[in-house]
Amino acid sequence: MKYKNLCLTVAIVCCIVPAGCRETIPDSDVFGRYYLTTLKFSTSADVLNVIADNEKELLSQSQSVIASYGQEEDAEELWFNMVAFDEAMLTAVRKYAFLVDESTGPYVIARKRKLRFDARVVVDPKVMAEPFENENARSIAILRDVSSKFSDDIGQLTFDSADLNSAAMLTKHIFNTILVKLDNSPAPAVRLAGAAGMEFDHMNLGKGNVRMVRQGDIVSIKIKIGQAAKKFEKQPDVKNM
Repeated sequence: MKYKNLCLTVAIVCCIVPAGCRETIPDSDVFGRYYLTTLKFSTSADVLNVIADNEKELLSQSQSVIASYGQEEDAEELWFNMVAFDEAMLTAVRKYAFLVDESTGPYVIARKRKLRFDARVVVDPKVMAEPFENENARSIAILRDVSSKFSDDIGQLTFDSADLNSAAMLTKHIFNTILVKLDNSPAPAVRLAGAAGMEFDHMNLGKGNVRMVRQGDIVSIKIKIGQAAKKFEKQPDVKNM
């Protein structure tokens, strides 16, 4: 019996170790820079000073959008930071950060797919002023507007990189998944501002949560899927939105 237990222990360790040896980029490396940009205050010069890690990342920019992005050599981790600016005021009005790890490891026990996407956006005044039937309808309209703005912003840059285009396509697909759920049943929109956000399912990455918090004309959105969504409401960055 002791011999069998030892064999089982060795087998489990062998399953876990190969995945554990793989180096991954810490969330703080990506999202720490996201927090350094202040909407309505940070300029393009401010953002350029903090947005990129020159050793790991590439930089892309248009007249009104700046992004840094990177990918691990094994192509399983992909991330970006992106900031969009008001062309008249020349200050940041939208910022986004994204990290996906699609590694599964060599064994089922090692699977740890995860995705995190953060956005903070100055909402279009027309959307804020529009009359809605209820708060659920307003929340859905704001989420749809953020999705549209994201597509417009990243669309200015994706021709620069297949990696950035892949991240853009995945993010847009996630927004679409969430919006289709709400179009089919608007009632769950009431959960968006709650501590646990609204749950949804992604066809490849698994179960996810999305939370949206409004402060005046600024909205913060946080999406986590797979391993990143575990105990969503207890995570410090979710609590402190």
